[in-house]
Amino acid sequence: MMDIIKAAIILPAYLIAAPAFGYLVLARSRLLERIALLVLVTMPSWFPGKLTLMVFSVELYRGHTKGFEASLIEVLCVAFIASAAARKERGFRWLPPGGWLYLAWCGLSFLSVLTAENKLYTLMAAAKFTKVVLVFAGAFHALKDEEDLRWVGHGLAISLMVQALVGLKLRYLEGRWQVHGWFEHQNPMAMWAYFCALPLLSLTLAPKTSPRDMAVYMGGFAGAGLLILLSISRAALVAFAIGAVIVVGLAALRGFSWEVVGITAVGGFGAVVVSLVALDSFMSRVQEANSHGGDHDLRAILNMQSSAMLHDHFLGVGWNNFGVANSLPVEKYSAILMDWDLSRGFRIIDENYLANPLTESLYWLLLSETGYLGFGGFLVFELFTVYCGVRGLAAFWKTSTGYFVTGILVALVITYLHCTVERVLTQTKNLSLWLMMAGFLVRVEYNRRLGLAPKRAKPGRARAGQPLRTAGPASNPAAALA
Repeated sequence: MMDIIKAAIILPAYLIAAPAFGYLVLARSRLLERIALLVLVTMPSWFPGKLTLMVFSVELYRGHTKGFEASLIEVLCVAFIASAAARKERGFRWLPPGGWLYLAWCGLSFLSVLTAENKLYTLMAAAKFTKVVLVFAGAFHALKDEEDLRWVGHGLAISLMVQALVGLKLRYLEGRWQVHGWFEHQNPMAMWAYFCALPLLSLTLAPKTSPRDMAVYMGGFAGAGLLILLSISRAALVAFAIGAVIVVGLAALRGFSWEVVGITAVGGFGAVVVSLVALDSFMSRVQEANSHGGDHDLRAILNMQSSAMLHDHFLGVGWNNFGVANSLPVEKYSAILMDWDLSRGFRIIDENYLANPLTESLYWLLLSETGYLGFGGFLVFELFTVYCGVRGLAAFWKTSTGYFVTGILVALVITYLHCTVERVLTQTKNLSLWLMMAGFLVRVEYNRRLGLAPKRAKPGRARAGQPLRTAGPASNPAAALA
């Protein structure tokens, strides 16, 4: 009965309330649309229970999808799509470029239902990952001009600063050792933090950014650093540091600026201050990890399970079926983990292997669950997002848009590398943030295709300091991102 009630809430939200809100409200007010955009970018940091509603929930299952999931992020993105359709914007299309590539990946992954032990679990994953294309499309339609970038930046900064305060409360008032904020686990929170922080740092370095906006962006960036230290995530800390160096380096390539020097100095000083707050627990975690190699060894064993599944099944063992295939009563792959425990002197009790953990690597998870076809489709979409980022960066190199693209592109590449050891892009909040940022990148690249990138001045025609004009009518309220 409860599932029927949930479905009665979900379907009207997607099919009636969201389109009506977009058509009747957002399409009539750019201010309300920008406020909704700010809310959108904060939503991945909300409590999971505030964001999602699950039908046919199987909470005891240790897979990455535990029911047919509805998300408020998707509902708001439907409103953005309806708003863009109502405005009949230049170059409007329901599905952004690359949308069919994403859906093709979902289709290829769904083929694994043919070999899945539990086909219902595969249907759950197919519904979740296919439906989230709405976030990709909604973000694409939500970003229209450079003023929108300010709202995005402020939304990201507010989220990071709020989470930093939550993290401090959990660490020093509640005595938590590894802080996870409003996330299910500390690793997803840490990856979310640096993914949001790098575009903020890049926007801070943009020439047209006002001092007030700089202060807000740097506050968010500092909050991200604090969160990553409180999470005690070593990989995220390395990603955060490397990403910041790359963003600052790319800003320096655009030309010498005292602002870049000053912001770098302030950021370095802030990093030292933030580090002093949480470095004690971080160093304790590093020392513990160095003295016990169990986590690393377990990751390797789980990857061995993935490799064995891929060897046996070209289409994989079934989307969202890794937790079924690697646990008892299925003995073949669980035996790999059991043999490892036996070699370490553990007593083998069958009840301990009924819900074995999933592999931490996203790529091994995809290979084992969806086979070569699903994994290949995912890589193609990943490469497409990087391609759009590079093209957009080249077209808008010295503009605020170009700086924004720089931060997202660097965060994307680092996240894709990080996915070799973390599978957090399967979780709703991180998955939504990823496709949201990918939608922003594709929007910038699409504007380039529409001729809305800055025109290159002909030799001898432009005066020093004269701003480059953008193509397209100046009266267009959805003016070029330039």
